[in-house]
Amino acid sequence: MINYRDPRFHLFFIAFVLSLTGLLFSYSAGSLQAMRLGRSDTYFLMKQLLSCVLGFICMFAAYKIPLEFYRKKIVFLFFGTLILLIAVFFQREANGAHRWIMLPVFSFQPSELAKFTVVVYLAHYLDKKYDKMADFTRGFLPATIMVGTLAALIMLEPDFGTTVLITSVAFTVLIIGGAKGRHVMGILGFLLPLFIASLFLGYRRGRLLMFLDPWADRLGSGYQLVQSLSAVGSGGVYGKGIGNSTQKLFFLPEAHTDFVYAIISEETGILGAMAVALAITLFFRIAVKAALKQRDRYKKLVLIGVSCMLFYQSVINIGVVLGILPTKGITLPFISYGGSALMIALFFVGILLRGIEESEESG
Repeated sequence: MINYRDPRFHLFFIAFVLSLTGLLFSYSAGSLQAMRLGRSDTYFLMKQLLSCVLGFICMFAAYKIPLEFYRKKIVFLFFGTLILLIAVFFQREANGAHRWIMLPVFSFQPSELAKFTVVVYLAHYLDKKYDKMADFTRGFLPATIMVGTLAALIMLEPDFGTTVLITSVAFTVLIIGGAKGRHVMGILGFLLPLFIASLFLGYRRGRLLMFLDPWADRLGSGYQLVQSLSAVGSGGVYGKGIGNSTQKLFFLPEAHTDFVYAIISEETGILGAMAVALAITLFFRIAVKAALKQRDRYKKLVLIGVSCMLFYQSVINIGVVLGILPTKGITLPFISYGGSALMIALFFVGILLRGIEESEESG
């Protein structure tokens, strides 16, 4: 019998509803783009549906696998991820970047796997080295070097958004896991100038200038953000109705992927956009609350890391769509079109469900 008060039910239900929302807007926002590419209007919908089915299989598998399994395989997981991140540079370039492993049936982004690898590695390391974390050289530094190696490879793809996401979650897990504040501030003090300098290099300089004043070049570098804000603003309170977006008529680039939240805002209005944002926030609250009840340090850090990865990614995506943050190419978990991203998001849900069950069993 279903226990409607069980946090596992709440997390599953929210993830299920958000995934259905993603299917709906994969069709609404992507049908015309699919036909423009010479495909059926349901092309993106069917691919997203397949990814959704595979994602729920991944969720079920994650729910059945004990969290201890991942730490036992952390060496294979870490170096496997490292090899895949290197392998992308031997793949053909797509949209000016090397981010995908091209397989016969589908493509895969190793950076999505890196999100999980970083969380498990840090949770395992911080639990094992907890007594040494006060020592910068023997405790804190090795962890940052290992995570930094993965982040650097993702940065070189280039994928600045995922690098920022993984780094932000890593620092969160480090702080919660017992790292000294002075060590964290020291690394931040070292990385911040490099981060600022990188904003003025290559394509990121144009994105930064566009972010500061998109209307200065509204038909050029600022075009995407201007169209995104137009979509959000034109939706009003109740929206234009599902399927009635104007911006998806080839005005807003990436309407079904990175900027799907703009189409949601246009078609369902402030109420629909707020409902999505509140659902994501509620999911995060439930997940973190359950994580904090976990007595095992390793498991607690895994659950917190996974929860933060989904929430931070959502905040970044929505911030970009609303013009609060520079464009970063980050998808909206569960909703944006994209197989790798959807499957890893649902896999994360399975991790959370498993963690809650193990917490109840130990309690």
